[in-house]
Amino acid sequence: MTSLAPRSRLCIAAIGAAAGLSVLAAAAVASQSGASGFARWVLRDRTAAELPRGPVLEHAARRGVLVVGVRSYPRPAPPGAPTPAEPDSYDLALAGHLATKLGLRLEAVGLAPGEQETALRAQRVDLVVAGTPDGPPGHDIVDTDGSYDTSPGTLVALRSGRLRGSGDLAGAAVCVPQGSGYAGTLAGRYGAQPRTYPSSVHAASAFMAGECQALADHGDVIERLLRNEEWRFYRAIARGLAPEADSVIRIASGDKASREWLSAAMREWRIDGEQDRARNARVGNVQFEVGLLKDGLVCHS
Repeated sequence: MTSLAPRSRLCIAAIGAAAGLSVLAAAAVASQSGASGFARWVLRDRTAAELPRGPVLEHAARRGVLVVGVRSYPRPAPPGAPTPAEPDSYDLALAGHLATKLGLRLEAVGLAPGEQETALRAQRVDLVVAGTPDGPPGHDIVDTDGSYDTSPGTLVALRSGRLRGSGDLAGAAVCVPQGSGYAGTLAGRYGAQPRTYPSSVHAASAFMAGECQALADHGDVIERLLRNEEWRFYRAIARGLAPEADSVIRIASGDKASREWLSAAMREWRIDGEQDRARNARVGNVQFEVGLLKDGLVCHS
């Protein structure tokens, strides 16, 4: 083994210290406007392509298919002719993005809230993309870091009703779609009584039928609905409603590498503009399906 002379060791130590100072300098520079490309590169988040895949994702790769649990519900249909449940378009958009990033085919599995953790434990699905979970995960299930749906919500109520603002919500029934992060906020902060329905369309239908005193959903969804002539009897009573909990991807615990890969992929979904496209598509879908209600079609089955 070659022995380093004291002078050589001092030189190497100096080089190492200089490298460390360069990284610290990059951090300082990056905090200022006009940060250099080197500083941004040093401090940037690693992309999904740069990260290793953990056991869960490697198993999916060997199979050639990414199996994702999603929300699923029937769309509006004529009375007496119910349609089969179909995957939620927003969940499906993110699941498709993940599968594409992995170079795999996607298989979406519709799951009710009570089935999600059971499906993960039984390895029926690789992961679950279904909005905000009803509660904390079990001991063998874990949430990924980062949320894929944090848009502020809006509350709408009858113009002639007693609800004039968020201060009137105590004890009021509020329709919300399954997987909504607003339910916890409504109950915990305002004392409201959220009632959960399979989808935004189901929640809107129930609200219009008088099952709830208010409806809470994504702000862009509500604002689009309020433009419709048949919604002239309703008005927004609160905007900027923050979800209490995040919409997260859930996987089996003990796979840190897969969690980090999924977090990076979600970040890229947002940065690349795919999240905005999925949100716009969701608004259009809800607008179309709610519009079918006035034509005598129903979405409850």
